[in-house]
Amino acid sequence: MKKLLLFAAVAVLGLTATNAQVKLGFGVGYAIPSGDVADFTDGGLSAHFELGYGVTENIDVSFLYSGDFLVGADLAAGQLTGSIGNVAIGSYMVNGRYYFTESGFRPYGSLGLGLATIGAIEVDGTSAELAASTSNFAFRPALGFKYGVLNVSAAYLSAGKTGDASVSDISFNLGLLFTFGGK
Repeated sequence: MKKLLLFAAVAVLGLTATNAQVKLGFGVGYAIPSGDVADFTDGGLSAHFELGYGVTENIDVSFLYSGDFLVGADLAAGQLTGSIGNVAIGSYMVNGRYYFTESGFRPYGSLGLGLATIGAIEVDGTSAELAASTSNFAFRPALGFKYGVLNVSAAYLSAGKTGDASVSDISFNLGLLFTFGGK
């Protein structure tokens, strides 16, 4: 993994030497579960980090890591019994972004393709059950806008299945996306 990250960093730096358009972004948001995972989780946090390259003024390609942590509880009122479930999704993707305008307010559409790792813990009464970690192909279409360094987006993450349950979520993110050497 270290060699892959080193190779990616050297490749990005090599490409940007001629036309420095490095993209660096991060953000946080709220994730709403969808699919079968919505049966035992209610919502949670989403965070992302990306490092990329501006191919043209309208097209970016980046490495995107996003982590979503979904939590849900079904507790009896006035009692300490019930169940708590959570799902953690970490996704590593190659992301392409197309800006519809070239300056000012810049709406965009993007698509990420890659690998998602899913882990879950179910706590029921006094026992806890750790579900095995699963890795699947994942995709992440998103719509958003960039204004200055402000980056706002809504994304759908389809992380495949763990067991018989489909795992996906919709996240609303607020972040910063810096461009060094371009728009």
